[in-house]
Amino acid sequence: MSSKGLISLFWLYWVSAIFQVFFNREIARWTMATGETIFQGFARIKPGALWAWVGVVACILVMFWPAWIGGAAAQTAALLGGNPQIWAVAAIASVFVLFAVSHYVYRILEYIMWFVFVVGTGGVVVLSLLMTDAQRFFETVLGWLAIDTIPAGATLSTIGPFLQQPLGGAWNAFHTFWLRERGMGMGAYIGRVTGLVARPEEVQAHGFTFDTSDPNELRKWDRWMKLNTITLAVFMVILGGMLFTFFASLAGYSAAKIYGMELPSGWRIAVVLAEIFRTAFGPAFFVLFAFFVLISLYDSQYATYDGLTRATVDVLWTEHRLARRGRSYRFWYFVILAVICLASIATIPVGTPYEIWLLLSYIGMFSLPAYMLLTMYINNRYLPREIRPRWYDNLIVVSFNVFLLLYGVAWVLFEFPPRT
Repeated sequence: MSSKGLISLFWLYWVSAIFQVFFNREIARWTMATGETIFQGFARIKPGALWAWVGVVACILVMFWPAWIGGAAAQTAALLGGNPQIWAVAAIASVFVLFAVSHYVYRILEYIMWFVFVVGTGGVVVLSLLMTDAQRFFETVLGWLAIDTIPAGATLSTIGPFLQQPLGGAWNAFHTFWLRERGMGMGAYIGRVTGLVARPEEVQAHGFTFDTSDPNELRKWDRWMKLNTITLAVFMVILGGMLFTFFASLAGYSAAKIYGMELPSGWRIAVVLAEIFRTAFGPAFFVLFAFFVLISLYDSQYATYDGLTRATVDVLWTEHRLARRGRSYRFWYFVILAVICLASIATIPVGTPYEIWLLLSYIGMFSLPAYMLLTMYINNRYLPREIRPRWYDNLIVVSFNVFLLLYGVAWVLFEFPPRT
């Protein structure tokens, strides 16, 4: 976007990020109050577990098809050589292997994410500063602060992605798993998923809440909510979202203004940027930039496959007693993980046909507001009155998500397939 002269759209990014703090607070409210994930919460909505399975299927449809990892593999082959399909298969297979040999699955996932953040984001920050100058840096800052500005050439399709940042869709829903695995609130009493090299822990099929009539428990609750809010603001918005995106936009803007290059779309962006570094600083910087970008591309696969697996197993474990007879939660976790990994590998030779892309785009546009409106329903319907959302929580979350739904309808009616 920044390389196409749309740098003044990026104010929408941080405005959306502020709203997403409120979204994820409500996801946290349910999980910390009950120990259940929101997918288990959706299963409480009548009839039966319909809405839970709708949420899981939507999540799988949007994130299962390995279009993103296909792009990452193609970029890897363009930068380092080799067959893109082999890179893609190796990347997907590494998910199962690393989770299987871990003591706690989520612990190895956190190690991976921290490594990628420190090395990948830090490297992109440093190298982006090397390729820019003071004028482009301050122009990028002003673009990020250009509130209420919609530049010429912006379309519904270019604006839409900014409205679901820094996560969006199922990525917001995955916050529920982090809360439980970190033992925040009642999540500490549910159990965790261990790797195949460790003894399985017992995972509760249903959660339970605390005594909301006890003032001491309510004080603890307030501390948990504040801690979660601070964590979201610092790690999701500032460090995990805005830091990387700001310097990525700076790199794109500098590539256009200083080097006269309009960046292509998709995975080819990093190839062009790496070539800029080869020209300006030599082969060593080409390799460095390629390394930093590649690890940033591949990290999301681990959280994606873990999230898809947990969402599926949570509903299976909660709603189907036969699944709990003689089998552990971990057993089903690795069965479902293997199925998802193998199915993704099987689709790699197919690529991403236009019809598939079209369907996933439709579903993805509406998934975030659907998840959030269901979350607000269970929080207001099933939680004790003392810890339900306040009026302003309901107003902020419901209003913005209704806006996203209406925006999605307008996008489909007036500009789909999208024009970028």
